Amino acid sequence: MARAGRPLGVAGAALLGAAALAASCGGCAPNEAAEVHPVWPLPPAPPRVVHRKNLRGPDDVAKPGLLEGLGRLITGEPKVSLLRPHGVAVEGEKYLYVTDQELQAVMVFDLKSGRSTPIDRAGETYFVSPVGVAACGEVLAASDSALNAVFLLSPQGTLQRTLAKPGGFQRPTGLAYDAARGLLYVVDTLANEVCVFQPGSGKLVRRFGAHGTGPGEFNYPTHVFVDRAGRIFVTDSLNFRVQAFDPEGRFLFHIGKLGDASGHLAVPKGVGVDSFGHVYIVDSYFSTVQVFDQEGNFLLALGGPGEESGRFQVPAGLFVDADNRIYVCDSFNRRVQLLQYVGGPTDVENPPETP
Repeated sequence: MARAGRPLGVAGAALLGAAALAASCGGCAPNEAAEVHPVWPLPPAPPRVVHRKNLRGPDDVAKPGLLEGLGRLITGEPKVSLLRPHGVAVEGEKYLYVTDQELQAVMVFDLKSGRSTPIDRAGETYFVSPVGVAACGEVLAASDSALNAVFLLSPQGTLQRTLAKPGGFQRPTGLAYDAARGLLYVVDTLANEVCVFQPGSGKLVRRFGAHGTGPGEFNYPTHVFVDRAGRIFVTDSLNFRVQAFDPEGRFLFHIGKLGDASGHLAVPKGVGVDSFGHVYIVDSYFSTVQVFDQEGNFLLALGGPGEESGRFQVPAGLFVDADNRIYVCDSFNRRVQLLQYVGGPTDVENPPETP
């Protein structure tokens, strides 16, 4: 180490310069500056949703500072990129959680430093097929559909609790956390029901749903989201719809039906709701995200098949945060796409015309 007031020398200056360069560019791809960020709907209509960035690894999440970049350069810290992301959740401005079925891990990204931590086990049990993830305050919940288990872990990977359901889970998939009520919602796909837990105690509070096609019944439900009013939106995949329930699990309404036109759904998966009540639904088959108002009226379609920014290949999970940022797991493009709603509340009462 150079003493105070003593020049670093050529080698030291070069090392520090390299670290600064790595920190400033964050390991970004050479073509990032030229990346196109599409908007929806197309001009001349005013934009309602814009593409912000593609998240593949830690350098896309946050650029490290000078000392952080220098530390990575010296230690050779490995950078893990996403391979097949499925579920996504955000804990405030702290963490981005992504389940990756090919990595067989939950990726934890620090939103300030960009540092990534793969969690590949819960205690002594290795993940096999992690699907759902939810941020429950300072704890993350992760479901594994192959292990038929739901685990609560710290962001550093320490197992806090394994949730138990009488008779056991048949295939737990989607997860969502209601922070206002302190409740964790778990979709049990093969049981065609949603289970509601208190994550702190592990207590099963209630469960709702049964197999069928009627209101409140499910046929292979997969994903779930809780909006600011506590309404529960469940993707009823093989009934080709999303059903909405009140906080007690009572049926309210549904959105979508089988078809290939706008407002119809083929393979609905991830679902989320923004602060204005717009409902975002992933259709994995058509590689789109469709946007509806809270009465179920179709507003806008985002994406389509492809590899470019704003296009998807077999998208899966979706999450909308408190700032109306929309995270979409673009599974076969090996990334999470970050979109932003930039419209206003009047778009709910006055759906925009789409070209």
